[in-house]
Amino acid sequence: MRGLIAGLLRGEWRGGARLTEAEAVEKFGVSRTPVREALLELQGLGLVELRRNCGAVFLPFGPNELHEIYAVRSLLEVEAARLAAGKIGKESLDSLIAAFTRIRDSGGVDPDWEHDRTLHRVIAEASGNHRLSSEISRYGDLIQSVREIVGERDYGIHEMTADEHLSILKAIGENDSGAAAAAMKLHLEQASDSAAAAAELMRTTAKH
Repeated sequence: MRGLIAGLLRGEWRGGARLTEAEAVEKFGVSRTPVREALLELQGLGLVELRRNCGAVFLPFGPNELHEIYAVRSLLEVEAARLAAGKIGKESLDSLIAAFTRIRDSGGVDPDWEHDRTLHRVIAEASGNHRLSSEISRYGDLIQSVREIVGERDYGIHEMTADEHLSILKAIGENDSGAAAAAMKLHLEQASDSAAAAAELMRTTAKH
């Protein structure tokens, strides 16, 4: 899936472009099974359409589409943050607060977005809604692939997101569902802008 997303972000495939399973197998050097699974996953995320006897037809995917993906992610995760308020154990909260405080105070990075992914997973699970948690995980996997491809760590956003994460954790720890939801919404709005800007720069660079 990562290779297909990378091609879309770089403009290798445009909206309306077609890719058969056989072409993908040859391009990526894998068997048909992972190719088929990746295309089905991308179809579920609205990035391709699978047509009988035609293969995968790519839908437009760039900064505008990333904003849309983050908008859906926000709908899911804002609700998860609201539901999770007061429901995350002290040990987990303290561990996450310590990790993001170190990142903020040192001006460092979150390697492979490990703490970021843990925070969003813990909040989703604490929501108590398994279907909501599953959808959040699905979008989280896509976002992680995008991050790795565009190299967001080069855009100096880890220190800023650490502060945003700490605001979310503070509200959850204080059992303030409204503040937790608002903090998550602000965080994902900032993340959406950062991801779209990074993707636009990546696409512009690829043209030269």
